[in-house]
Amino acid sequence: MIFQRLADGIGAVAGAASLSQFPAFYVQYVQRLGGRLDQASVQRDRILAAARDHAITAGEYVRRLLDNADSVVRSEGHNASAALADADRLRAVHDALANAALLDRPLVFVRNFDAELARATFDRFVPAVPLSPEGLAYAAIGMVLGLILVAVAEWALVSPFRTRRRAGWRGR
Repeated sequence: MIFQRLADGIGAVAGAASLSQFPAFYVQYVQRLGGRLDQASVQRDRILAAARDHAITAGEYVRRLLDNADSVVRSEGHNASAALADADRLRAVHDALANAALLDRPLVFVRNFDAELARATFDRFVPAVPLSPEGLAYAAIGMVLGLILVAVAEWALVSPFRTRRRAGWRGR
């Protein structure tokens, strides 16, 4: 009984501590995404300026690069096309994450998840003390999930032995 209470306590604390960090991680993830967006916007602006210098649209600029016989120029066309697409994609993702309602954030985060960005964010992640209502709510949810995880683990580990014991008593 004391071990069960200890396991429940450890599970509750571990769950609360882990999940309470989501708001801080989310903020740092969006900030890092914002940095990538800023850099992509610089690249997009350079391409748009080059197109303006030639009095053509960005699409025409990229198309001319891609249609060029020189493979080096064609490569720059692929780079320019990718840079324009990245700027649009990053803007959409950043806006979705930055404007997500409090309760929608986990779902919006999962929908727009970028493993490379998450790994980079986690590498520099600074844990926070969750004193905001959002952090405390995630801590409470984490506590419940931790207790559920302990209960499932206990059931999975103990259940086979209980079944055998009951079967052994019935046979006697």
